[in-house]
Amino acid sequence: MKRKPPPFLWGAATSSHQIEGGNEHNDWWAWEAEGHVEGGVRSGDATDHWNRFREDLQLAASLGLNSYRFSIEWSRLEPEEGLWNTVALDRYGEILSECERLGLLPMLTLHHFTSPRWFAEKGGFTQPGAAEKFAAYVSSVIEAFGLRIPLWCTINEPMVLVAGSYLGTFMPPGRWAPHLASQASHQLLRAHVLAYDLLHSQSRERKGPWKDWPLQVGIAHNMLDFLPDRRWHWAEKVLSRIFDRFYNRAWLDAVTGRKQHFGVVGMIPYADQVQEARGRKTADFIGINYYTKAYVQWRPLAPAHKASAQLPVGVSFAGRKDKVFSDLEWAIHPKGLTRMLAFAGGYGLPIYVTENGIADREDRLRPGFLRSHLKAVARALADGIDVRGYYYWSLLDNFEWGKGFGPRFGLYHVDYETLARKPTKSAEVYRNIIEAHRAQGDGSPRVEYFRS
Repeated sequence: MKRKPPPFLWGAATSSHQIEGGNEHNDWWAWEAEGHVEGGVRSGDATDHWNRFREDLQLAASLGLNSYRFSIEWSRLEPEEGLWNTVALDRYGEILSECERLGLLPMLTLHHFTSPRWFAEKGGFTQPGAAEKFAAYVSSVIEAFGLRIPLWCTINEPMVLVAGSYLGTFMPPGRWAPHLASQASHQLLRAHVLAYDLLHSQSRERKGPWKDWPLQVGIAHNMLDFLPDRRWHWAEKVLSRIFDRFYNRAWLDAVTGRKQHFGVVGMIPYADQVQEARGRKTADFIGINYYTKAYVQWRPLAPAHKASAQLPVGVSFAGRKDKVFSDLEWAIHPKGLTRMLAFAGGYGLPIYVTENGIADREDRLRPGFLRSHLKAVARALADGIDVRGYYYWSLLDNFEWGKGFGPRFGLYHVDYETLARKPTKSAEVYRNIIEAHRAQGDGSPRVEYFRS
């Protein structure tokens, strides 16, 4: 008997540090205290999701969502090495139970940019044995409630984490150190592989409302549509291909058993091979985090900068001809999502759009952004690409890392004085799109809907 395909997942995404508040034991809390966030802003209570999670999950359910992607905070669970916080563990269990009550299938992210301070102070993912420390944390999470979770992201945007920490210096520890970028890539891939194997070996006897849902483990991978800033410029054309290979392809190749190529000749030393990943797939799906395109610029005479003193190359998210862009000056470019989905489809794995959103304080551009990017998903499905779900970023306005609380990505507006939540008009747009598709087949986006 042929198994009925699972329904399309309509979701929204969040991350622990950006919404929970009070994550004082991680490296980002320390980074904020050192003044690295614009305006000296601190995450503080964030949106106080740690105490308001029931309200927030009810907001998610009221949109008609059937899935919710969230992360757990390693530093809450293990604030000191080897010390396990059972109170925090119980709270995450409550969040999971609330998801079950509301019919929100959980996609759980194990690492979303933040690491415990004790781990970071020893070198983070550049230290020998980092992968084993991460695996020990993962094993404890599986023991606590792993049997109830069908979808797992081991690591969120590993390429951004590496680049931000050791190339772009916009994440802790903020060092320009290409050799450490290579070491971190090696340990992160090992951490992913160890977590992948643990999840499949320890999660066989499933339980809960999604026990019959296929167990899937993958990564959430940020992808950019790299383009030459000047179409005629040969160096920018070449650099665009180099950036695409390093940034977009390296992780997808690595988790599908293809050649590992974490490095760029003359710029970033190649990482050592992870033997456990060679010749085998260590992902059951590909998660795509897509926001915009990136213009690659050749700037040989640009003034030296601590993050690019040796690289006369720049990247811009809004080009000369772009007339419409987000509050972060990121161009709105749904064609890039079309290209990324087509490329990722070539790996032969199911795909989830694990993040896609826009910073739009006035909620003026977001309705059109939603429609145009979901139309790209619908076209991919019509072309036979196996897209299984879409998660808008983000359910709530939140602490947007180095930008503080200025950028607003949320379907729900948060008043940071009172912490009151208020739906944007985009929330209603998203709800209507979901309702229109829910009655049709598996509920996946249809091209004809977006022609109206």
